[in-house]
Amino acid sequence: MQICPSILEPDIKSLLATIDRLSPFYKYFQIDIADGIYVPNKTVQIDDLIYYLSNQVTKLPTNFIFDFHLMVKDYKTEIEKLEKLRNLITIENVFIHFDLLPNYQLLTTNYSLSIGLALNPKDSATDLTTHYPLPTTPCIQIMSVVPGVQGNPFLPETLKKIEQLRLLGYKSKIFLDGAVND
Repeated sequence: MQICPSILEPDIKSLLATIDRLSPFYKYFQIDIADGIYVPNKTVQIDDLIYYLSNQVTKLPTNFIFDFHLMVKDYKTEIEKLEKLRNLITIENVFIHFDLLPNYQLLTTNYSLSIGLALNPKDSATDLTTHYPLPTTPCIQIMSVVPGVQGNPFLPETLKKIEQLRLLGYKSKIFLDGAVND
């Protein structure tokens, strides 16, 4: 098991302050990107990170690794931005919400990032298998809260999806996101 803090911040300064505060303990972070459309909340945007890092406004240690959780309607545009950002920081995984039914084969063909799928509490593991072949999905993130806002309560029934995915033959990484520290 690996612990990777998820960071949901409204602006670049708050995001960088949180990374700085957590950096003595972690080198692997997940940054939540919300557009205010797919979820009601809006967070720091990828454009802000690109600007700050490319203009030397700030620097992040080169040994830090980042995942990105895209809680956005227009995930293709955000993935294109992440392709640029990966020249400035190390990006390991990008999560897109399953209920948006992304053309997964097209995404994995057109982009060099590792793209995983996020399952909301209302999504079932078996629904995932009707749309995507599990062996080709490098990682799946199970949302243990309703996504978009910090402070939503942990939903223990979402933990059953881990077992369901394993019983369906999924052997790759499973991430759990949302109120895990509760």
